[in-house]
Amino acid sequence: MNSEHIIPLSLGGSNQFCIPVEKNFNAKVGSKVDGVLANDFLTLMRRHEFDARGHSNTTPTVLLKKSHLGDEKRPIQVTLRGKEGILVWDAMTKRHLEPREIGGTTISSQFNIDAHGRKRFVAKVALSAGYFIYGELFRTHVQHNELRALMNFSSESKREDFENFGLRGYDEFSPAEKADKEQNELLSLFCQLIKGSCVIAGLGPSNIVISVGILGKWIGSLNIPAVTDSFPLEGEHDLGHVVALCDGKMATLSYRQLAKDVHEILERKRG
Repeated sequence: MNSEHIIPLSLGGSNQFCIPVEKNFNAKVGSKVDGVLANDFLTLMRRHEFDARGHSNTTPTVLLKKSHLGDEKRPIQVTLRGKEGILVWDAMTKRHLEPREIGGTTISSQFNIDAHGRKRFVAKVALSAGYFIYGELFRTHVQHNELRALMNFSSESKREDFENFGLRGYDEFSPAEKADKEQNELLSLFCQLIKGSCVIAGLGPSNIVISVGILGKWIGSLNIPAVTDSFPLEGEHDLGHVVALCDGKMATLSYRQLAKDVHEILERKRG
């Protein structure tokens, strides 16, 4: 058995937020799910901002390999360095260009975002975080087979593989139904003000909703069928449970306490 980071260090995780998993599962999921999200352009921007490093302790680099300079579409690679500006590598001359050489010219870049990467990552986190928060209750009372199916979704998956599923959800790119839009906006605010990564779990009469934030950004929520009669509702579980990860440290609190803390922050900002 290996100790698996529920949210990897490269995405703002903590050594305190782990569960034991089989070694083969660890490697497979790490490459297929965690890696897809950790290395996409939008996430890399946040990793650079938060200096979120993985086990290698390498500084996150935002590199746009498919870039071109000027009207002649000269092939270049662009490194985004925040306040330090950009660094441009000329593929033809094999050197970094001076600022005067790129001033006044147009730079165009292309990048790809996995259409299902965020939902798959939220499903993976929900499987582990649900057990971390609720223990055996999660294992025996939740339809985690539906989470596994989503986590393993690929271009080879068939529609019938998901027939009769009750699993529903959104990611940060999904158009929300009117009834859910306000809740998604609230979750986005919570994740932003936590200033790190987080998992927010809430209970319904026949479901669990697990939401995931990565480095200050809500990336998605899943509504999972469950039998919740015996789940805890008091103390740190009042209205739901929150795991907040900031600077490598973990804190747990109730949803009610998080809402109260956010309200106080907003009141202070209003003066």
